[in-house]
Amino acid sequence: MSEQLENPLPSFVSENIDAIIGAEQAANRRQSRSEVIYEFVGGSIGTLNFVVFQLIGVILWVAINTGLMPLVRPFDHFPFPILNQVVALEAVLMTAFVLMKQNRMSKLADRRAHLNLQINLLIERESTKIIGMLLEIGKRLDIQHKMLDEESSQLSRLLAIETLIETLHSKFPDR
Repeated sequence: MSEQLENPLPSFVSENIDAIIGAEQAANRRQSRSEVIYEFVGGSIGTLNFVVFQLIGVILWVAINTGLMPLVRPFDHFPFPILNQVVALEAVLMTAFVLMKQNRMSKLADRRAHLNLQINLLIERESTKIIGMLLEIGKRLDIQHKMLDEESSQLSRLLAIETLIETLHSKFPDR
């Protein structure tokens, strides 16, 4: 552990981390008021505190309406039709909030996937050029090696992304 503290991350890794954090903060700054609300509610629903709060509320409701709390007059007698309606409405609203939060998370995931695709395409292009340069260097230096085979030659050619997409789509089983 002390080695990790003595050897800090390379500067380019720290820069990448800062860029990712900046992108996340920028995405959060662009939230509308309604997005902030459903993010908060959607995030709160899935917590232990929420479950405890719900259980306490139902227990109090039943205790009041069964006469266990003599200071409060019952207003929803067994089988608690008002409680049933409140819980049903709450379930609908919670579902809506969770779906809205998932929709936003899906949009963010799509943006990240597009960014990953762009980075992968850049890496593929750079790798292709590097392989091509290595093959050319090998030819000029008259190096005969197993690595300079047909596969390396194929990898040195730039791949048209459209061709790759068409091939993938034609081979998907849902076609």
